[in-house]
Amino acid sequence: MNGLVANNFYSMQGNIKLSLMIALPISLIPLLLGDSGMLPMIVAIQTFIFAANVGTSLKMDESSKWNRFEITLPVTRNSIINAKYISFAVLILTGVAASLVTVALEMIRGELAYDLLFAGYSFGLQLALVTIAIVYPLILKVGAEKSDTLLFAAAGIAVGLRFLVWYLLRLSDGTIQFRSSIVDALSLTLALVLFVASYFASIAIYRNKEFN
Repeated sequence: MNGLVANNFYSMQGNIKLSLMIALPISLIPLLLGDSGMLPMIVAIQTFIFAANVGTSLKMDESSKWNRFEITLPVTRNSIINAKYISFAVLILTGVAASLVTVALEMIRGELAYDLLFAGYSFGLQLALVTIAIVYPLILKVGAEKSDTLLFAAAGIAVGLRFLVWYLLRLSDGTIQFRSSIVDALSLTLALVLFVASYFASIAIYRNKEFN
């Protein structure tokens, strides 16, 4: 299992370094602009940017024929999927860790707004979880060639789901705003449900997948 997880990160190491080179410098934007209103957007980008590397790992697996080799290893297909989802979770947590630089700088300024911070994390996590939940099972089914297209489409769907949650809530209470804590919380909850569901869907797909 550890070897499978390590291989996942080995195939993404270049992109992870690039993500760090983007995520860390943008922590300075709220500080330089003196605008705490930028906090949700910056935190959301930092949380999501590492998860966006999921397509890279899967492309590498396919181009190197690793996905055909790993099923010959003394591990179950369930273990292979487990390793993937552990890797996805670590990518998301890496994004959260990178965003703590932004949080620390805002605390130093004395301008940390917890409602804005929650909005940023909820949107970034929702974006990451929903994107992975959609992209990975589809790539298992159709292949990694169109992973970039799937990634952009899945991110769009994630935003669309947030609008859907807001619309449904407004049917019962017309005062609810798109950027409100209840929309944040329910959207994140839905994302977590989709992520867990995608895990079981991926196991079902991978058990029956044939490699030519």
